[in-house]
Amino acid sequence: METLQISRDKKFVFLLVGRTGVGKSSTVNTLMGKEVARVNPFEPSTMMVESYDSEINGIHFTVIDTPGLCDDLEEAGNDQQYLELMRSKATQLDVMWFVSPLNDTRVRVDEKRGIKLISEAFSSEVWERAVIVFTFADKIDASDYPVALQKRTELIRKEIAKYTGDEVANNIPSVAVANKSETTPDGNKWLGELYTKVFVRMSEKGTIPFLLATAGRINKIEKKPKDKSNTDGQSSEDRGEPNWRFYGQQNPQQVDAAVGVGFEFNDEQKEEVKKKLFDVIPVLEAIGEAIGSTIG
Repeated sequence: METLQISRDKKFVFLLVGRTGVGKSSTVNTLMGKEVARVNPFEPSTMMVESYDSEINGIHFTVIDTPGLCDDLEEAGNDQQYLELMRSKATQLDVMWFVSPLNDTRVRVDEKRGIKLISEAFSSEVWERAVIVFTFADKIDASDYPVALQKRTELIRKEIAKYTGDEVANNIPSVAVANKSETTPDGNKWLGELYTKVFVRMSEKGTIPFLLATAGRINKIEKKPKDKSNTDGQSSEDRGEPNWRFYGQQNPQQVDAAVGVGFEFNDEQKEEVKKKLFDVIPVLEAIGEAIGSTIG
């Protein structure tokens, strides 16, 4: 499809916001199935903006981290300089993660400052492409988990609402992750939920490149003979295009050590992903299941 081929030449950009050591890099590495951002457990001595360029399946993308932004650093008077640095680094911004530990009981002062600076750097619109990611979910008892997730989400949204208003803030989805466990305390696997929330909040420009970069881990099917009608002799799967059966009725699970753990989706998550994709490429909804026979 022409849209997919055009998108293969595009890129997508993640912006990570959160204190040092809360698991920003580890979580994005898990999502992408490879090390795309350096894990640094040590607190920075200054606010900075770090950019990591990577490529998966021929799709280029950038992860921008902001160490020091939500850390307790005494750099009074340097805020404007830091805002300009962020703007210069993040000329394209497709989705933003605000990352905070689930086992914290309040929004820290340095996190409040980070929310303020991000809002000033990119305006309130940046929060329309944001996801709240709570790490260390495994530190919460199963009996306390639902309330902890609800209350922490409310607290973060309330702080963001100071700069966006309630409507934007209350629509920001939250997801809990546990990088040392496949499941959250409620027994659900979190990777599919993280993928879904990120995909749904991705900008229209970044949606298809992100999909193409992760397509091999969404749905694995039996290898078919190569389509001889292709001039390059490759099947759509070999070219890294999505297996469109995912958007129809089938969703086999996949675990491929070569590209990381595959994504497992429940019915609700599948519907969210399909709706987003149909919004970006409306023709897919009209074609429906025919895509499975022509592309899959």
